[in-house]
Amino acid sequence: MTTATTSSIRRHNERAESNTIPTPHIHSSNLVNNSISNIRRSRKSMDNNKILYPNSIVLEPQSNNRNINYYVPPIPELSLNQSEQKIKVKYAELLVNFFETHHPSYIFEPLRKEYYWTNEPFNDEKISQLDKLLHNTSYFVQSIFWYLRILLAICVTIPIEIIHTVLDGLVKPILIRIPIIMSDTVIKPFYSGLFNAFILPIGILLWNTSDLFAKTFEPFIRLINLLCEPCIDCFRSIRKSSLKQISDQKLNNGDGDHHMELKKATLYV
Repeated sequence: MTTATTSSIRRHNERAESNTIPTPHIHSSNLVNNSISNIRRSRKSMDNNKILYPNSIVLEPQSNNRNINYYVPPIPELSLNQSEQKIKVKYAELLVNFFETHHPSYIFEPLRKEYYWTNEPFNDEKISQLDKLLHNTSYFVQSIFWYLRILLAICVTIPIEIIHTVLDGLVKPILIRIPIIMSDTVIKPFYSGLFNAFILPIGILLWNTSDLFAKTFEPFIRLINLLCEPCIDCFRSIRKSSLKQISDQKLNNGDGDHHMELKKATLYV
């Protein structure tokens, strides 16, 4: 009875543990084979300066499993024997830990940079081809602009030169040189002859006659001025006396303001 009860209790405990913890499919023969194969792989990879680590232990998926022990891979700088010894010791620790605590453990291989390298490798031949392509395209574009500049120069300079020749050969002589020639050959001689033949003699004649009349009649004008001065003084005295009489009459009548105005008038006279 005791054996039956103990066996039933063990079965019940195993069922309860199996419901919470995933059971890894690990056998001793598989462990030995895996360790041997991993050692061989690590030895073969030494030729390429790489150390391959053992594969991870495959466990059944369990969503409620939270206790996970991570495996730290050995340092790549260690020698082959030391890395193998580290792997063996870690495998033994994982097995002991699993059978004692029933906590699953995973072994993760170290990360490799070449898996995360997103840029393409440097290719000298491709770079040289790209440089050559860039040089050819730039030369092609420059040549196109050179031809366009030549065509533009032709389209601009030819009409400008035609207009310049027309203006310099036809318009300039017609507008500038012909009037200059006409003025030098016709207009200037005509005006100079007219001035010398008619204007200058008439002007000289008028100047001489007017000067002669001025010198001739100057004594008579002075004589007339001397004769008229006594008459002018007589008329001035008569005017003053008449103004004085008028002012005296206004004073007698009491008109002082009018007297002042008359006095000012006599002063101006």
